[in-house]
Amino acid sequence: MILKSNKFKNINEYISNNTDLNICIITHCYPPDFGAAPHQYAHMAESFRAIGHNVTVLTSHPYYPTGKLQLKDFFTFRNQTKINNVDVFRHWLIPSQKNNAFLRLLSMTTMLISMLFSINLLKSRKIDVVIVQTPPITLPLLGILLKRIQDVKLVLNVSDLWPQAMVDLGSIRKGSFAYKILHKLEKFYYNKADFIITQSDETKDYIEDIGYKDVFLYRIGADINTFYPRKNLTKHHQLKIVYTGVLGVAHGILDLIKTVPFDELDCEMHIYGGGIEEDKIRNYILNNNLKNVVLHPKVNYKKVPEVVKKYDVALISQKRYVKGTLPAKLYESLSLGMPVLFHGQGEGEELVLKHECGLTSRPNDLEQLIRNIKSLQNLTHEEYQQLASRSRKAAVSYYDRDVQFSKFYEELKTVTRPLILA
Repeated sequence: MILKSNKFKNINEYISNNTDLNICIITHCYPPDFGAAPHQYAHMAESFRAIGHNVTVLTSHPYYPTGKLQLKDFFTFRNQTKINNVDVFRHWLIPSQKNNAFLRLLSMTTMLISMLFSINLLKSRKIDVVIVQTPPITLPLLGILLKRIQDVKLVLNVSDLWPQAMVDLGSIRKGSFAYKILHKLEKFYYNKADFIITQSDETKDYIEDIGYKDVFLYRIGADINTFYPRKNLTKHHQLKIVYTGVLGVAHGILDLIKTVPFDELDCEMHIYGGGIEEDKIRNYILNNNLKNVVLHPKVNYKKVPEVVKKYDVALISQKRYVKGTLPAKLYESLSLGMPVLFHGQGEGEELVLKHECGLTSRPNDLEQLIRNIKSLQNLTHEEYQQLASRSRKAAVSYYDRDVQFSKFYEELKTVTRPLILA
């Protein structure tokens, strides 16, 4: 039996003509940008809209994860679109996804400057609540400014820890001048927020340990009715592994295909995604005549479930341990009832072990990854189905995206109640 969701409570319970709020979501990415973060914000915006609130999204022109703007967007300062009844205002920036601190900061700063020109728009819309994503490290300044001008409730969504993430990636040294400045800025943001949400227990614990209590854990989760297992949960004779997502330096896919001998192992590695290492991956496959490693064209997010469920095992890969990170594709893999091949460290690794839904290896231990691939190849039909069943059960029981939003909304109402009563 494959479990299904009851859908986010009864959505009509929340609709009231007397409690509608004007909500603004500020984020650096929104569909059609690729990846989990854009679709998390789209789900949040559309869920707010569905229960009667007015929603405005401020974001950049689509550039993620390639770091490139379309020509028409490069010459457009701001445009407005409506996506699923949500007003989306896209802003100009100098895009960059390169592993260069100056270029990243320039990109984040130009994004902030462009969005500052939308302050009057937000004032005219009488925004009550502003939800800001960080990183980028500059965007909370817009929320703080709006709070000072208009006395809005500021919700800070901490998707990654910084400067801690920079330390873990080797970009800066803990205790350095840059670290101290960024850490002060980080705490300044937390002080100004009325409500802090985050996507992992590690991040939640970190923020609470430095003195900020009542941080709310809001997992991205998965749409468990869309990411639904295939009917015949059987393993192919030749194991088929799939990776979907960003092809960046932090994900280590290029290093992985250089080291793991997929041809010798007689298993297939299928890659879907885009990012700054996409061309390098393509060239390496061609130059080395890899038969069992295939880089596919990037697919539309709506088609991901049907594409991914054709394969046997979902690969989640992290090149380094970065405190607080939890790859969102893990939830969708679980929802599809796929055993997980987790190559990384941190909370994602812990969840795979907790739910007994796959095998894990540390970022610097590719030999263990190879052993895990061999173990998955040798699974019996019954053993494979047990892993698949535990994956699906974990998603339905703990990571249903609609249930996650429902819990978040109930908690948010404690912050916004004075606005409703006013």
